[in-house]
Amino acid sequence: MRSAPDYGRFAVFSLIGTVTLMPLLVLPAMVGVLVDQAGMSDSIAGWSASLNFFGAAAIGLAMAFRMHHLSLRQVAVAGLVIAVVADLASAALVGSGTAFLAARLVAGVGLGAAYVCAASAFPRYEDYDRGYGLFVTLQFIVSGVGLYLVPVFSDELGARGLFVVFALLDLLALSFARGLPGKAGASGDAARKRTEMGILLTLAAIAGIAGFTLFEAANNAQFTYIERFGVAQGLDEHRIGIALLFASLIGIPGAFAIVLLGHRFGTLRPLIAGISLAIAGLLVLMAAPSYAGYVAGGCCLGFSWAFCLPYIQSLLADLDRRGSVIAAGTSLSTLGSAVGPGLAATAVAGGHYARVFMLAILIFVLALIGFVISARYRPVPGVAAAP
Repeated sequence: MRSAPDYGRFAVFSLIGTVTLMPLLVLPAMVGVLVDQAGMSDSIAGWSASLNFFGAAAIGLAMAFRMHHLSLRQVAVAGLVIAVVADLASAALVGSGTAFLAARLVAGVGLGAAYVCAASAFPRYEDYDRGYGLFVTLQFIVSGVGLYLVPVFSDELGARGLFVVFALLDLLALSFARGLPGKAGASGDAARKRTEMGILLTLAAIAGIAGFTLFEAANNAQFTYIERFGVAQGLDEHRIGIALLFASLIGIPGAFAIVLLGHRFGTLRPLIAGISLAIAGLLVLMAAPSYAGYVAGGCCLGFSWAFCLPYIQSLLADLDRRGSVIAAGTSLSTLGSAVGPGLAATAVAGGHYARVFMLAILIFVLALIGFVISARYRPVPGVAAAP
């Protein structure tokens, strides 16, 4: 008889992973604080986010080739300690140009290592697809609250205060890190022969990872400047905060859908529906420059992002339960998160926010092509690993 999902363990993994994603979850609000409170330009604020994500992507990709041999618990502890120091340094170095950007890069390395450990822990246990649903649900709850509170209290908080809060959250995650598993086990000769490199070079893995990377690039391109787009439309910070709150909270039922539905409709059909909804949301933002259009477009994007993520993560985890594909996917998707704001920063020159949304639509289409190829050439799911 199959045991019930270990939701308590999944909750610990979700908390750690959500904390490591805080610079992403409140990205547009953070950019707004850096622009309004620290006097940075739109482009510099966007590149500070890109460097943070680039650091996370680099460490995660390096880890992907050693996932069968790493202790997730030990790596996460080390990463979170680095993140605490780097976030405190970021608070002290706001306005210091290159030194501040370097601190954000280092913070990304620490947070990225801990995030990969949390994301890779789910497939060690049964019903991990539902665990990913819980993980993404928590992300969107925290994002919604953060996107409301940060703009509203930006004057009192300031840029330095924001990074101190990040450091305190890192400490919270550190206190739970002992709940992560150690090294992965291998069940039988077949599992031992399936090296990280051999798994990662399959067409299904390459296409799925590429799709995940492009999916995150598209989402972060639009997410970086959606708050600034609202300002350009003449909306005040309170109305923008409420709209972004709704856009994130609507993601909660989207993320929870996989808990209820599982793989009843496979993975490709939900991904086609979810990405189509994101494209529709971007078209609404550009075609209906009003508060109602701003709320509707944002809600489409929020629901789509949350709905697609658990399906993408479980698709990659199926290919290797010991974590190499999900590690590579999450790290390279973080690279997509790094590239997205940078591309958006280039496209936004002169305040042309519609160009950012058009760019995001193109990248979404490319991401969907990657998922179609992955689904077409997907082999039998990988051998399960013991925790």
